[in-house]
Amino acid sequence: MTTLLLGFAGSATAGVVVTGKQIKDGTITSRDLRDADLRSADVKDDSLTRRDFDARIIGMSGPSGDIGQPGAPGTAGLTYSIEPFAIPKDTTRTWGAPCPNGTRVLSGGGSADTPGVVQLTESGPVDDAGTGWWVGMRNKTNSTVTGYAWALCVTAS
Repeated sequence: MTTLLLGFAGSATAGVVVTGKQIKDGTITSRDLRDADLRSADVKDDSLTRRDFDARIIGMSGPSGDIGQPGAPGTAGLTYSIEPFAIPKDTTRTWGAPCPNGTRVLSGGGSADTPGVVQLTESGPVDDAGTGWWVGMRNKTNSTVTGYAWALCVTAS
C-alpha cells in the first residue's frame, strides 16, 4: 500500500495520511504538488518501481532550419552490355563486355547457354578505368557452347 502524507499550508495539523485506496489512479498529478512538497520520507520504501520513471519527457519542437543546397544529379543512364562468345569443347576462353563511350562499369558477370557444365574461371572489371567487364569460362562438354560476358554501365560524370 502506498501512503502519502499531505500537509496543508496554514494548518495547525502536521498533515493528513492518505492511502492508495483513497486515491483514484491518475487523480494526483505533478501540478497538485509544489516544489519540495514530496520528500523521500513521504514515500514507502520499494513502493516506486522503475516503471514509475519510464515516461519520456519530450520538449517542444524548435523552429525549422534553412533549406539545404540541392544535391548532385543521380545515376541516370544505366546501360546493359552483353557479349556472346563461342567456347569450343574442353577449352577455356576469356573475353569482355565493353561499356559504351562516356560510361563506366558498375558491375558485371558471366553466364552460358548450358548452365552446370561451364565453369566461370574469371569475373571482374576489364581495367581500373571501368571500361567494361571481363570473364573467363571453361567448357567441360563435348561440344561448343555459347558463353556471355555482361556489364552494367552508367553514364560518367
